[in-house]
Amino acid sequence: MLLRLASLLAVITLLPIQAHAKTITVSGSTSVSHILEVLAEQYEQQHAETSIAVQGTGSAAGISAVKQEASELGMSSRFLKEEEIRPDLSTTLIAHDGIALVVNKSNPIKTLNREQVMGIYQGKITNWKQLGGEDLPIAVVSRENASGSRFSFEDFMGLTRTIGDKSVSDINVKALVVNTNGMVKSLISRNKHAIGYLSLGSVDDSVKPLAFEGVTPNLENLESGQYQISRPFIMLYKSKKLTSDGRDFLNYLLSENSQKLLHDRGYIPVVH
Repeated sequence: MLLRLASLLAVITLLPIQAHAKTITVSGSTSVSHILEVLAEQYEQQHAETSIAVQGTGSAAGISAVKQEASELGMSSRFLKEEEIRPDLSTTLIAHDGIALVVNKSNPIKTLNREQVMGIYQGKITNWKQLGGEDLPIAVVSRENASGSRFSFEDFMGLTRTIGDKSVSDINVKALVVNTNGMVKSLISRNKHAIGYLSLGSVDDSVKPLAFEGVTPNLENLESGQYQISRPFIMLYKSKKLTSDGRDFLNYLLSENSQKLLHDRGYIPVVH
């Protein structure tokens, strides 16, 4: 009897702690989630009573989730489109990122210009031999339509065309479409024919980044403006629905320590 009573008291003692546990839901851009997961883990270490649930679902999905109040915070790696802007939707810029063109490490090509990139992604250049490389067909890898990386890449490269009053993708329909930066890297690391694009902060030794117009994609060149393929990292939320914990986490992302970590990982901080 005493043992059962002690066990019951132990459960009752734990209940208030579990009841007061707080979860902040964050969803959206897989490029932003790559670094936000690291920042969320650090935040949780300092705030044991709070859990940050980060889900990489794509920029468009993150924006939609906040609008529908399915997620308290959203992540976007592009600016909002005109039709997405609403008076109750607020944004906070936390960093700037680059987009790097990447190929297999065995590929001898070192740099591409805008005309060449457009030719590859429109299906007009189909063999690496046309670019001074090996006699191999080019396997083109792109991101899904909801991706902020794809939107920013197409917008910068001019890979869009207008049909009626809508701007649509001009990327070749034969391109292999994948959902995350990780999938881009995985495909390219295993395929010597392939080319793709991903967040500069996600580039690692598994792939080879290409210079664009002769400029190497690195933080120094991104900060100086020499490397021009860049885009924002944005957090979205409804101001009236943002909890005090959500606001605290947003402030944490703009703190000196968080901004230093962003810089150390290859992003341009917005607070110096």
